[in-house]
Amino acid sequence: MNSFLIALEAVKQDYTCRVCNELCKKPVTLKCCFHLICEEHIKDLFKCPTCDLPLLDKPVYKDDTLEASVNSTLELDKIFSQFKTDTNPIDESKGDNKNVTIRGTRNTKKPAPKINKVNRELRKKSTDDETSKISPQTTITGQKLIKNIEKRNKKGETALHVFCRHGKIDKVQELLNEGANTNTKDHAGWTPLHEAVQSGRLDMVKLLLTYKTLINVPGPDNETPLHEAVRYNHKDIVNELVINGADLNAKNSKGETPIQLATNEMKETLEMAMENIIQTQTVNITNISSVQMELDYDDIRVYCVTQYRTTQNKLKTLVKHHSNITIESKFTKRVTHLVVDTEDGICLSSVDVLQGIIYGVWILSTEWITKSTENHLEDFNEFEIKGIGTTKYNGAKNSRYNKYKQLPGLFNGCHFYLHNFNTNFEITKTLILNKTILSKLINDAGGVVLRRIPNPESIPENEKLVPYHAKKGGKLEICSHYIIFKDIYEPKYNMKHLKALPIAWLLECIEKYELCEPE
Repeated sequence: MNSFLIALEAVKQDYTCRVCNELCKKPVTLKCCFHLICEEHIKDLFKCPTCDLPLLDKPVYKDDTLEASVNSTLELDKIFSQFKTDTNPIDESKGDNKNVTIRGTRNTKKPAPKINKVNRELRKKSTDDETSKISPQTTITGQKLIKNIEKRNKKGETALHVFCRHGKIDKVQELLNEGANTNTKDHAGWTPLHEAVQSGRLDMVKLLLTYKTLINVPGPDNETPLHEAVRYNHKDIVNELVINGADLNAKNSKGETPIQLATNEMKETLEMAMENIIQTQTVNITNISSVQMELDYDDIRVYCVTQYRTTQNKLKTLVKHHSNITIESKFTKRVTHLVVDTEDGICLSSVDVLQGIIYGVWILSTEWITKSTENHLEDFNEFEIKGIGTTKYNGAKNSRYNKYKQLPGLFNGCHFYLHNFNTNFEITKTLILNKTILSKLINDAGGVVLRRIPNPESIPENEKLVPYHAKKGGKLEICSHYIIFKDIYEPKYNMKHLKALPIAWLLECIEKYELCEPE
């Protein structure tokens, strides 16, 4: 009881507004430091009233569960007030709880344990069973902040993976309460939901789904949790997944859907579940995407390609005044934001732009730099490029959302043979390609580059895959092999599983971030 009451006092202090020194009304979380304040005070603030850190461009997180948590804390305080006495009553206006005497214990006259930023973020979410369910915002924030929880073993598994696989639901609940990310993939591509399904634990599946888990994330061979549930004949889990939005028509790398894998008895289970859908995944995806976009402000690693020295100098000035911005000297996977010159929001195609699309980074106009100030960074959304060469080619945004949803890369399931690209080939003045550059783009997008030209009559079994991003019912639905040429190629293959296509088609696919239907 003593430990509980001390913790309760600590939680109350965390829920105390740093402006009015009262329990927060409509609480919001400051992004710069995770202190809480009442929403009504934010319009008058320029820095945190507790730690003096300057507010960011989008200064707060909003979470509807916080207000319920504050109210629950207040109720708990009333219920358990009979178990404590105050030798020196707590002055809530000062947030002072140094002299709380717990009934039946001695007064140590020591302050409550100090709570770092991470613990503060966690405790504000965990007052009781009903209010402790962490939102996508907290889940992703936890992924960034709580390194111990997201620490991986040699297989790339987090503790959540391991406990889901072994059916330790009490440990899983504990990790979820602490902010563990339910959508982390291990090195093989399995998520905690895959592990829970394979272990046959309906209770664990239900628990994960209450934490805004993405239900259709493909694992190895593009197997979704529903594929696994059908394979293992877990009817109750199949029903739970379907009523929560699992896709019955999702294809694995062999083109098999859960329905095709199902026995007649399992098909009846699927059909009944389809009549009782209670939610789709749209809300979860939208929620996680919007939160991720906000979190992209936390660590801005900029690679800027511009012909204007004044823009480069302005960027250096912004770095001096905004601790969350870092300039990268070359384009690597560390880059989060590629900034390029545009005209009316449209940029020219280049190797950097193509690579930026493949990586799913923000590609912004240099106007974002020129319009931002020493005290304010402009909204990324307003300065994201509108297209590459045309507004019809909007691969930058499409790629970002693909990454947020943790779906396979653009060329997943595709094999390419690059015909006669051994020397540099100029597409435009800003885009010069060769085999090395193209191979990297294809590999980074999940595709495979072949050393030898494919034989249409003898495709290896392990290469007979279905492109993940191919249009259903389209010309590329089962096309696993592509010969890419820059001038002309004979014979002009146009089979269902093998096609010979020009380099312009490959570039259009990247610039749109879709597997385009060939003409």
